[in-house]
Parts: sequence; structure tokens; C-alpha cells
Amino acid sequence: MDSKRLRQFWFVGLWFLFPWPFMIFQDAFVPAVRYVLLGSTAAAVAVAEGAAGPVGLMVALFVGWGVLTSGLSWLLAAFVAKLLSHIPDRIAWLATAAIFALGFIWALVFEPYSTPFGRAPHGGLLEVLS
Repeated sequence: MDSKRLRQFWFVGLWFLFPWPFMIFQDAFVPAVRYVLLGSTAAAVAVAEGAAGPVGLMVALFVGWGVLTSGLSWLLAAFVAKLLSHIPDRIAWLATAAIFALGFIWALVFEPYSTPFGRAPHGGLLEVLS
């Protein structure tokens, strides 16, 4: 596989697993996909109910932060893929698969994420994405 596929794999993994902080709620650490989901939900409310009051601000806040954290995930993935391009492909892919397998298990078994927008203040990947 080439470095482009490796970068894409790292982006998706970081997008779903890496806990990014939220600029306003300092105790929030969730993956970028959670911010995108919150932005999509706020946008759906704005379209269905109107953007009066704080709804428009919520859409801008969540969508903007989702775009920013997605971009940061992409930059981090490009950096890691560039670093891994100097080692043999098989070793790079095995290391990547091992890292994300461990990260996925960690995200499912433990409660590494913290969000003020969930049912509980701390949770695993299934609680954050539900």
C-alpha cells in the first residue's frame, strides 16, 4: 500500500478515536466525529424549527469545531503517514493496525471520553457516538 492509503486509514482512525478538547467546555474530550454529529443535529434543528435564538450560534460552533478537528485529524494523519513512509510497508501497516486495534478496544472497554452533551459525564466510544 502507498502512503496515501496509510494517511486515509490514519485519518479515519483519528477521526473516530482521538479525543479532541472543546474550546468552550474545557472538560469535553471527544472524537471529531462527535462534533460533526452535534453540528449535523443542530443544523437539522435549525432547518426544521428555524434558527432563532441560540440555534444558529450552536450550528456555527459545532460545525466550525467539527471542521477544525477534522482538519487537525487530517494534518496529524499526514504527519504520521509521512513518518511511517520511511519504514517498510508491511511493518507500517502492522504497526498501524496494532495501534488502532488497541485504541478501539481502549475506547470500547474504558471510559476515555468526557462530554457535557451525553447521558453520563464520562463514557466509552458507544456512549459518545449514540
